[in-house]
Amino acid sequence: MIRSDKLMARFGCIVMMLLIAGIMTPAGAQKKTGRPNIIFILSDDAGYADFGFQSNRLIPTPNIDRIAAEGVKFSNAYVTGAVCSPSRAGILTGVNQATFGQVYNFVQNVKYTIPVDSFGLPVNQKLVGQYLKPLGYTTGIVGKWHEGFAARFHPNSRGFDYFWGFLWGSNNYTAGTAKKVEENKRPLAAEDIPYMTDAIGNQSVSFIRRNAGKPFFLYVSFNAPHTPMQAKPELLQKYEGKFGSKGRELNAAMTESMDENIGKILKELEACHLLDNTLVVFTNDNGGQVIHSFADNYPLRGLKGQVYEGGVRVPMALMWRGKVKAGTVYEPPVSTLDLLPAFINAAGDKAGKYAVLQGTDIVKLVNGRLKKKERTFYWYIAKDHGAIRKGNWKMDFVPGKAPQLYNLATDISENQDLYTTEPEIAKQLYTLFYKWKDSLPKPGWVPLKTADQLDIQ
Repeated sequence: MIRSDKLMARFGCIVMMLLIAGIMTPAGAQKKTGRPNIIFILSDDAGYADFGFQSNRLIPTPNIDRIAAEGVKFSNAYVTGAVCSPSRAGILTGVNQATFGQVYNFVQNVKYTIPVDSFGLPVNQKLVGQYLKPLGYTTGIVGKWHEGFAARFHPNSRGFDYFWGFLWGSNNYTAGTAKKVEENKRPLAAEDIPYMTDAIGNQSVSFIRRNAGKPFFLYVSFNAPHTPMQAKPELLQKYEGKFGSKGRELNAAMTESMDENIGKILKELEACHLLDNTLVVFTNDNGGQVIHSFADNYPLRGLKGQVYEGGVRVPMALMWRGKVKAGTVYEPPVSTLDLLPAFINAAGDKAGKYAVLQGTDIVKLVNGRLKKKERTFYWYIAKDHGAIRKGNWKMDFVPGKAPQLYNLATDISENQDLYTTEPEIAKQLYTLFYKWKDSLPKPGWVPLKTADQLDIQ
């Protein structure tokens, strides 16, 4: 049968399903399995206050906000790393990446203790796709990878059936200028690639459309608003003079582009009658890059590359119709390590049988199906640079300074150091942190520059 481009554009998902699966609607095929689709959306270097469901300090983000409004907003959500690649490694494996030596970022034009081809998420670590594929899921990633370049580290070798995107941690946005973009290892011509955020949105929609008749996992890995700061001219013009800062105007325009494309994804799910059977998560990979991407981390202290809250606390929202109550605000601290157990359980397996996983099913936490207990979270992001949070207490270890202790229940901005006035708590957290840190292996690679020089990446 010859496909008409006009017909495909008009009828989208429904036409594709009729052609491929021979069924009346795509919803029917999935409801028989009872397994949801899973879409994990990640922004890059965005600020804590840069989305509408978090604050009104930038622009409205109605599509991202919808995920929170129709699901749950997490007010104490954390990543396990303060820069891109380590944090993403923790998300993909469900394991704090410091426990397998992936501590440092790996960026272009910096020399390391290993060659480029040796960099990658260790192959002995199981990734999300490798958990879900045996359960009958088609798995895909669209966008930024940043977890290795050699064949053994490639997404197609790590549990992803489909990959459209780029292997390094950044890329150009402007149409026709993207570098080293590929589709399942096949290089793509730059002149055929539109504005990068649009390209990621378009390819995500295409993946949903192609796979609408069976359970799928899609990792939508935006690079926005990571540098380089390149906005669409028509959107940038919209924000001229509105922030008193050219940088914030760029950030706003790039954020709007991302929100528009998340809207495309949600709209496609609706067109395919899949939104009622899809678990959608949105979050950011690390704290906002305030200096170079002009993010806003208000009211948090610090930024990307630091263990203060502004480096490791992130916006997060989750929507799963019929499974989590719309409009929920979940206050207790959670981690991106809690996502993979939820994905595995949602897919019909039992995450508890995988002893390596270090998180707790985030959906069960929201729904109160687990016994409440005080949780402990650890960060190790560089030599002598780490943190621990236990309950409301957080201790930060910053090179050249004494440990700092904060009560986040009353001091989210980490302004009042209580290290000397709360000696018992300080001793407890100090002991716990160093017991954990001393158990860690040596980092798999170390930059031949200081960590501070790498924070911009």
